[in-house]
Amino acid sequence: MGPQQSSLPLLPVLFPSRCTAFLFAPKRIKKSSMLLDVGRDRWCFTRLVLLALLFMQGYSIADVSAETVGVDQPARSPEVSEANAPAGDGQQFTGRESATEELIAGRGYQHFQYKGVRFSPGGFVDGTAIFRSTNENADVQSTFGNIPLQGTANSHLREFRGTARGSRVSLLGEGAYRSMAIAGYVEVDFLGSSTSGNEVETNSWNPRLRQLWSNVDLPNGTSLLIGQSWSLLTTHRIGLKPRHEFIPLNTDMQTVVGNNWARQWGLRVTKAFGSNLLMAVAIENPETSVSGVVQPIGIQGFNTSPNAQNPSNFFTTSATPGANGISTDIAPDILGKLVWEPGYGHWELKGIGRFFQDRLGTHNHVAVGGGAGLAAVLPVTRTLNLIAEGLVGRGIGRYASTIGADVVASPSGKIVPIAAFHFMGGLEWHPDDDWDVYAYYGVEHYARTAYAGTPIGYGSPLSNLSGCGVGDPGPQPCQAANATVSQAQPGFWYRMINSDIGIVALGLSYAYTHRTVWSGLHEVQPWGEQHTIMTSIRYYLP
Repeated sequence: MGPQQSSLPLLPVLFPSRCTAFLFAPKRIKKSSMLLDVGRDRWCFTRLVLLALLFMQGYSIADVSAETVGVDQPARSPEVSEANAPAGDGQQFTGRESATEELIAGRGYQHFQYKGVRFSPGGFVDGTAIFRSTNENADVQSTFGNIPLQGTANSHLREFRGTARGSRVSLLGEGAYRSMAIAGYVEVDFLGSSTSGNEVETNSWNPRLRQLWSNVDLPNGTSLLIGQSWSLLTTHRIGLKPRHEFIPLNTDMQTVVGNNWARQWGLRVTKAFGSNLLMAVAIENPETSVSGVVQPIGIQGFNTSPNAQNPSNFFTTSATPGANGISTDIAPDILGKLVWEPGYGHWELKGIGRFFQDRLGTHNHVAVGGGAGLAAVLPVTRTLNLIAEGLVGRGIGRYASTIGADVVASPSGKIVPIAAFHFMGGLEWHPDDDWDVYAYYGVEHYARTAYAGTPIGYGSPLSNLSGCGVGDPGPQPCQAANATVSQAQPGFWYRMINSDIGIVALGLSYAYTHRTVWSGLHEVQPWGEQHTIMTSIRYYLP
């Protein structure tokens, strides 16, 4: 493949200054009159449409960090500091524009009163164009851990997709009872699918539950949350309240390789010790991932096992082509987090404990896994934030963006959690109220877990990879197990309109993802890489 040519030198020719001046005009100049001039010139309008298409090399509007996570010094100086706001505050950020990370986290919207409850409807209408250099058969939520390996048919096929399924609807309700602040929140997107979902004609996609929880703040600094929310393992930008999580700003709903997160049922208790120290513990819904694992024949208890198919009620089972069932879990995941905000930045120490079970023959097996991690969100300058997080442990794969493997079953059925390491870091820059610029890097590594004389395990040297790098593998197997997946992902959001009717923003993101798998028979070691560009236009509710 020859070097790719940049389209940037063509911009002055295709887009003269009269067509694009409004994008970079100073604040004192009326952009509305300049937009009218562009509208009168149909060629300018056509060229601006072409500009959007050219920049389909990556528009991204996901979560920009305008809150510099110093406890008392957010990046854009909101009139109400959320770190010091009373519990249950309505989060109406009057007098400034809402940052992207506030909007995607479900904050920053106007509210209205109904009886004793204050409601804040939120969300956005999203139109995203996606181009991938290899074919994932994926929507706006990528499959980082399964990008096509070199030599396969999908590695030679390009993928374009236009989608509105990332659009989101949310509703926050807040009230007070005696000295308690009570809140409830629901958030839905349209990335749900059914067996009849397709793009042939109607594009009829199902709504998908993202969050549905209730939170009670007591006057003694204790909070109780129950329902489906972002996992406690997810890094927070500030404090420990729900809707204050760090969600990367990129367009891809799978976030960034190396990012630790989940959205699932949980019961959480949070306690504040003074103004700068918080602690939380939670139990959360478990699930076991065995992606890339070669299992003993007849193993039961995993999401790909025969027992996950029947009986079943209100779950997709592995009998459905292309889908998995659910694992048979023995206990919830147990998580803890300690947050310190000394006046400079937000620092986290977190841990997780997990419990796994399976059955082979007439014997059940149980194993314990878990990990520990650190995270920080630091204000490098008033407009620049540094974010870093890492997690190391055994059996932690499903909490990362590649949805890595958690465990293997030995030839005797004994469960062995897989050692893993996850890291993600990035910068978020907010030069003014119109721009959010970001760049992230992440990496995940999973250890080889193998047994002599058999391909059973994870990444065994005896794995058969003969079908991993050919266009038509036929009956040849591909027992590929990820060793390392890494990714770099820069992008930006630009707010074209910000008024009392809402916000219109343009986003561009680019991602380079590299995947290597453990070598198998004859030292064969396939690999894959992918370039992804997403361009988005979003309308946020006021």
